[in-house]
Amino acid sequence: MTNCIEVRGLGMRFGKKHVLRGVDLDVRTGSVTALLGRNGIGKSTLLKILVGFHPPTSGTARVMGMDPVKRGPDVRRLVGYVPDRMELPKWMTIRDHFRFLEPFYPTWDRALVSELLGRLQLDADAKLATQSKGQRAKHALIAALAHRPQLLFLDEPFSGLDPVARHEVLTAVMGHLRDEGRTVLVVSHSMNDIERVADRLVFLDEGRVRLDMDLEEVQRRARRVAVTLRPGAGAWTPPGAPMSSRTGDDVVLTYLDWDDAHDAALAADPAVAETRVLPRDLNDVFLAAVGKDALTCAAS
Repeated sequence: MTNCIEVRGLGMRFGKKHVLRGVDLDVRTGSVTALLGRNGIGKSTLLKILVGFHPPTSGTARVMGMDPVKRGPDVRRLVGYVPDRMELPKWMTIRDHFRFLEPFYPTWDRALVSELLGRLQLDADAKLATQSKGQRAKHALIAALAHRPQLLFLDEPFSGLDPVARHEVLTAVMGHLRDEGRTVLVVSHSMNDIERVADRLVFLDEGRVRLDMDLEEVQRRARRVAVTLRPGAGAWTPPGAPMSSRTGDDVVLTYLDWDDAHDAALAADPAVAETRVLPRDLNDVFLAAVGKDALTCAAS
């Protein structure tokens, strides 16, 4: 199967609020796709639709060829899902939770659970009420990986983790990716982590896919350029840059589709005194993809 997820015209409305507006998305089998966008833009809602927790208002979704609305339990047996938060009884221990989950998954692997508990340094007899945020993230990841799913959905798995916990969770995710044929769809605001694990970027904005591109292509085509204008240049229109920031005679341009024509245009512009290439940053790619109105959420 070339695509393990196929979404066509997917819409989701809560009351009068439209969260998703005609989303089209294909996720290749064996890929690691990062789903990016501002808070409240519908990323978590999309994951919940794909695991069968929310029926969409319009459009269709197929996961491993199945409709998650009609075959939600079958989909969830093949999918490992780490939600942005888990609501579980505080009296439970991690072991209690795993015992509860195991009967639902014929492929549950107790040996893998023991291995991951040791690798992530979690006590299976610790009560959920005593867990730190990092421990909750590790616990949720083990629960998602325990039945060796073909698909792994991660909703903000690195959010709020300290550097040590972040490294441990990333290492566990990377270990999962080494299993042949595994596919991951991850929602995250941590651009550095995304760049370490993803091979494809999908940007959502205003309920639609605004950019869908392989990370390698983004790294090749995206460019940040610092431009120094000549004194007295006045108003200046940058050639083809989707985003620019100007302070006096200094301008920073962010391109999603840099090519030699842009380089030649800057070199030939009489208002330009100097140009230099800046280090590329996925935060800037994100801003360029969704527009300047996203500036306030770039660091979230």
